[in-house]
Amino acid sequence: MDEWKLAMALLLTLSALRTSSSYRYASDDLRIDCGSSLDQTKPQPETYLKWKTDENFIKTGQNKLLPTNHTPAQLNTLRFFPKGRKNCYSLPLFTQYYKFLFRAGFLYDNYDGLSKPPSFHLEIDGHFWANVMTSLSEEPVFHEFLYIIQEKQATVCLVRTNDDEVPFISSLEATAQLSDSYKFVDNKTALYLHSRINYGAKKNVEQTIGSLDECCNRIWKSKTMPNYLNIHSETVPDGYLFYENTPPWPVMAYAIQAHNVTESIYLTVDLSPKTAVKAYLVLYFMDPIRRFPPNQTSSVEIYVDSVKLAVKDVPTFGSYEDMYHVATLFPVWVGGSVANVTISPAEGSTMGPILNAMEVFSAVDVSEGGRFSDFSALLIVFLHLLFLCLNCCK
Repeated sequence: MDEWKLAMALLLTLSALRTSSSYRYASDDLRIDCGSSLDQTKPQPETYLKWKTDENFIKTGQNKLLPTNHTPAQLNTLRFFPKGRKNCYSLPLFTQYYKFLFRAGFLYDNYDGLSKPPSFHLEIDGHFWANVMTSLSEEPVFHEFLYIIQEKQATVCLVRTNDDEVPFISSLEATAQLSDSYKFVDNKTALYLHSRINYGAKKNVEQTIGSLDECCNRIWKSKTMPNYLNIHSETVPDGYLFYENTPPWPVMAYAIQAHNVTESIYLTVDLSPKTAVKAYLVLYFMDPIRRFPPNQTSSVEIYVDSVKLAVKDVPTFGSYEDMYHVATLFPVWVGGSVANVTISPAEGSTMGPILNAMEVFSAVDVSEGGRFSDFSALLIVFLHLLFLCLNCCK
């Protein structure tokens, strides 16, 4: 009986240590500068956001300062993992059963002098996230994942896939999303980001302190289109809109438009390296220009690979009752790695079709092979040893 009391005391102590350690660093907006030796007590000049070192989130691997300086500053260091097949970060998060955006960044920069950029796998809570393929380019590689966490932490692992290639990581982020955003994401479905484009814009939009434009740590890449009208409002309001997916005002203030009402917008969506994809597309519509006469109307039909999937009105700028419309297309079955999106004028429209932004994801099934944490494995080993000890004491 005394042995069981001791066992339970040890088990409770182990659980308490884990809980207190995680809670101490728990966050709903966690940004980790992997391989850095000091917390950035002063916000970065590029974004005015603070980044933490990774020493409290992982105990394996080695730090490395890159030979050249990069922007943003968190890309100047990395952590590499010469030992073990799988090395994992434990990310303590405040909110269980909540939607989080996870982003991992990688910049090789020939840190090891071998000129052999590695490839490896990225996992989250035992689920495959991405096949990371690094290069000698000075451009970093980012992988983003939208996922509902099942516990008050998430485990992100780098998995060696080739014996002679060493995994590494430059940055890791986890940011809580608004509960009603990306409405078809659930406990069985996560989203892997392929692209998030703000059409007609010349400047990326991302989250910074002191600016309320982007609420949720998304990065909207700007893209002008020479074959279409690149239009924008005369003034760009600050902040973000409060309806579906809360897009930033600076995103919705820019758009592309077909030259006339008889033409369509044609876009190619790249889903590589995946093939036979269940895609999740989000399109944003608002006319950023005040039109004269004001009774002009815009309505669009949305096709993917020649299949009509939605019809949307395009609200006019300054219409406070109906500020913008979002078309969420899911599931969209794509047979290859490329899909063709066509936005055509709908019947009754008096203007060429308009598009402000589009997000392209592939859906990931996370219903099987659930979370099996390092702590769970430790508990199993502990209980097995305890069972052997108790048998020996009989």
